Amino acid sequence: MKLFNRYIPAPKPVNETERLAALARYEILDSEFEQNFDDLAQLAAHICGTPVALISLIDDNRQWFKSHVGIKATETPRDVAFCAHAILQPNQAFIVPDAHKDPRFANSPLVMEQPFIRFYAGAPLVTAEGYALGTLCVVDSIPRDLTPQQTEALQALSRQVMAQLELRRNLIQLNQSNLELTRLNQSKNDFLNMAAHDLKNPLSAVKGYAEEIIETSHDLRIEEVEEMAKNIAKASQHMFELVINILDVNAIEHQMDNLKCEPVDIAEILQQLKVQYQQRAALKQIELKLQIDSQRLAYAHAASAQQVFDNLISNALKYSPFGRQVTIHLQVLENKLQVAVQDQGQGLSQADQQKLFQKFTRLSARPTGGEHSSGLGLFIVKRLVEAMHAEIYCESELGKGARFIVRFLLAADT
Repeated sequence: MKLFNRYIPAPKPVNETERLAALARYEILDSEFEQNFDDLAQLAAHICGTPVALISLIDDNRQWFKSHVGIKATETPRDVAFCAHAILQPNQAFIVPDAHKDPRFANSPLVMEQPFIRFYAGAPLVTAEGYALGTLCVVDSIPRDLTPQQTEALQALSRQVMAQLELRRNLIQLNQSNLELTRLNQSKNDFLNMAAHDLKNPLSAVKGYAEEIIETSHDLRIEEVEEMAKNIAKASQHMFELVINILDVNAIEHQMDNLKCEPVDIAEILQQLKVQYQQRAALKQIELKLQIDSQRLAYAHAASAQQVFDNLISNALKYSPFGRQVTIHLQVLENKLQVAVQDQGQGLSQADQQKLFQKFTRLSARPTGGEHSSGLGLFIVKRLVEAMHAEIYCESELGKGARFIVRFLLAADT
């Protein structure tokens, strides 16, 4: 009968939570074969004269081998791992000359069965912060010991393994940084291309009308000049709004962490915006309806909340057909202050909904009264909402309008 229940699992280090977090940062577990690590394990086996050498990393419930020279196994349970004992003394080698004579290991499955361990020596892999991630260890099936020179060499090789881990992590971080720089560069190019494209048409309009006034001023009636001036003003307003949106994006992306949230009266903001947009709604014969079911305050940033709902109400009017209704509903729901802005417009396809809140998004829905869109508004809204620790999402079906919902944390009652 096998008495495997008599071996003694190693206790976990006192800094186990931090140690596991450090291990995770190296992104090494379950990674592919890498020759540099196998070379160091081979060298350890050669110097120590053992048939087996391992680079072992101690995870929460297992030890995983980055390199396994002399055996086929790639991992074992942590509770039978010799290396789980070795990491408890990170500043020195852990040596077991004869596992049969050591009560911690005498009846271990690794001793009683393959690989029939009798001798073990492990040098911990220690980070600069002092966390032992695992070991470089050598194993034999016969009792033995290491000379002081072999022990010193094993520890030196363990430091080289750690250096390889650091190099590998730095390369991963460098690659991630390069990918991020590539993404940012592409985003910048998209930004410039889109801005140039959106500014080109209104600039051409302004230029064209101005040239026509100059060339034909003596022949134009006052009404014609006034009409051209209105068109110039309209094109200029479009350019102005685009520039403001671009500046808003830049400001938001550099000041996301600087919003100071406090109790804010969202109902008052919505009432002010309703008055502000009444005339614009009337031009499209749209009924702008505001329903306030709570006077609770939200935990928010007043100016940012104003900008969020300014944009959402503007969009609702922009994409609503003539003669419809836009509803703004404020209520407390599921312990959040919720504002829903509902229109009766074209609605959004599933493909459009996947692209919502992205920078320079072009959706299939189009403004119904000749209005313009920069493709930045909802991106700005999303970033502002997140900066206030709130959430925003959209419910929509194609042909059935769209409902944008913003949910704020409730301010503490005073």
